[in-house]
Amino acid sequence: MSRKSLATAGLLATALTATLAPSAQAATATLSRAEYDKVKIGASIAKLHSVAGNGACKKTASQSGPGYSSKVYTCKGNKRYSTAMFTFGNGKLSIKSQAGLDGKKSNGKMTKAKYKKITKGKTIAQMHSAAGKGVCVRSADSQGQGGIKTAIYLCEQSRTYGSASFGFTNGKLDVRSQYGLR
Repeated sequence: MSRKSLATAGLLATALTATLAPSAQAATATLSRAEYDKVKIGASIAKLHSVAGNGACKKTASQSGPGYSSKVYTCKGNKRYSTAMFTFGNGKLSIKSQAGLDGKKSNGKMTKAKYKKITKGKTIAQMHSAAGKGVCVRSADSQGQGGIKTAIYLCEQSRTYGSASFGFTNGKLDVRSQYGLR
């Protein structure tokens, strides 16, 4: 092959790669917490894409049967290790969930004594009151049709490793666990 042919082939390959590769915007497109909050239960897939922008959310699953179809979109979050998921039934948002979009970290001041004060049935406000400001941070939440809302809060202890997690359904504590708190 001549040098001219090699140079032409290289230029052609470069041009093809640039044409077929996703744009830099799509590769860096992410979803923020504010954008996640704008997509409400009952919204359309088009609404998700208009809020999230091009390339932030990808269809990761779909299924259909007589009279029903479902599609799941997974979105890359704008915080480290964050993600969001949107499930649509017949084109309308039925469930949404996120993990890490808040981007907050516990201040490390959780203790076993504080954990014992946060019991089943307490509200999120009561948890924050017992634990202290900045101790427990929301790490994930979801919302579904019928008004069911869940949230997971993580509270860490910094001196010796220990942590607690609290699971709330419609604002009331229903699950809690801890490991290594002193």
